[in-house]
Amino acid sequence: MAAVFLPGNLQDEATCSVCLEFFKDPVSIECGHNFCRACIIKSWKDLEMDFPCPQCREVFQQKSFRPNRQLANMSEIISQFTLRGAKGAEEEGLCAKHREALKLYCKDDRRTICVVCDRSREHRPHAVVPIDEASEEYKEKIQGRLDFLKRERQELLEFKVNDDKKTQELLKTIENERQKLLSEFEGLRQFLHDQEHILLGQLEKMEKSIAKRQNENITDLSKEITLLNKLITELEEKIQQPMLEFLKDVMTILSRSDQVKGQKPIPVCSDMKMHVCNFSLKTVVLEKVLKKFRENLRDELGKGEKEDLTLDPDSANHLLILSADLKSVRMGCRKQELPDNPKRFDTNSRVLATRGFKSGRHYWEVEVGASDGWAFGVAKESVRRKGLTQFSPEEGIWAVQQNAGRYWAVTSPQRTPLCLGQKLSKVRVYLDYEGEEVSFYNADNMQHIFTFNVHFQEKVFPLFSVCSTVTYIKLCP
Repeated sequence: MAAVFLPGNLQDEATCSVCLEFFKDPVSIECGHNFCRACIIKSWKDLEMDFPCPQCREVFQQKSFRPNRQLANMSEIISQFTLRGAKGAEEEGLCAKHREALKLYCKDDRRTICVVCDRSREHRPHAVVPIDEASEEYKEKIQGRLDFLKRERQELLEFKVNDDKKTQELLKTIENERQKLLSEFEGLRQFLHDQEHILLGQLEKMEKSIAKRQNENITDLSKEITLLNKLITELEEKIQQPMLEFLKDVMTILSRSDQVKGQKPIPVCSDMKMHVCNFSLKTVVLEKVLKKFRENLRDELGKGEKEDLTLDPDSANHLLILSADLKSVRMGCRKQELPDNPKRFDTNSRVLATRGFKSGRHYWEVEVGASDGWAFGVAKESVRRKGLTQFSPEEGIWAVQQNAGRYWAVTSPQRTPLCLGQKLSKVRVYLDYEGEEVSFYNADNMQHIFTFNVHFQEKVFPLFSVCSTVTYIKLCP
């Protein structure tokens, strides 16, 4: 189809003076000028009075515009003609503006142009080359990029295959560990069930023995009581007889009453109480053993080796006062006269432990004061010691703190508030170097507080900070 060209002034009439595009939902304002509805709304945004025309600058007291449907229809028709003209010329390989063959390529504008465009002021300073030369140049670049992307794809496919294989092996290992774990705990449950059955059997046996002894005592007592009741009745009847009849065989009945002596059976409690007391000792032992078992199992399974740390006086800030055993730290009121050295924090009130770690699983416990102004965690060995630095992972510090009456994890870019059910008095810090974790737990109930995931690349040291004179930090033995 032949290209359709429209006069420039007709296209101008269908163009919004704000966005320089064909009108979209045009509206007319009081001065008669037309704009896209969105353009005039945006132009008058945040204005409460004095609304100027973007074209003639005439000012109006109110926001007022009305739809211009005729202009909308005209703009739609003109845009369609313009689109068809440009597409038609492009399909014929001609410049839409000059109707000349598109033989050149402008690198600056990244489009094909004709020789007339090349001589125009618009393209005169631009880098222009023949289209075959540009095509060859860009084909080479695309081919190079294509080869690179294919290599990347191949590497990713190989990585995917290897990673899938290793993942499946890892999942298989996890499943084997799960089965071993289930087997161990099933064996433990069976053992505990058997012990429970034995102990309950012993209690049941004692119950039966007590019931049997009680029944025997009841039977013996019933016989004795029956005999005594019979003799008492005889004596009561005898004492009511007339004198001659009463004396007739009084000695016989007295003799029989003298021979009767109530035999009390052995009390149930005195015979069985010792057995119950002995069993109570078993429950006490059971409680202690199970408590110790739970504590040991919890420690052995997940928390590595407990470290006996001491504080490094060579790294302590001048304001910090360390205990004689180097186990606790508090903040003093004035600076101490201490020798300067590269290890010492000269501005921040911090101190490191004497020992650092570059492998393995370790944990230590920290007793903290009830007041604000403490923080602790781990820091990389190269952490800055000189000048004022922030607590943050970017500085190589991963820590928790108490500040402004709340507990925080010192994350970046902002701290993370910690919602704890109770006040902290003792905290366990757990470091898994290869596992890339630093975790904090309430040592009193092992409630998880927070975990940092860290890709360690150097040795790390336990770090402690006290910035208030009313609190302290103490390393637990």
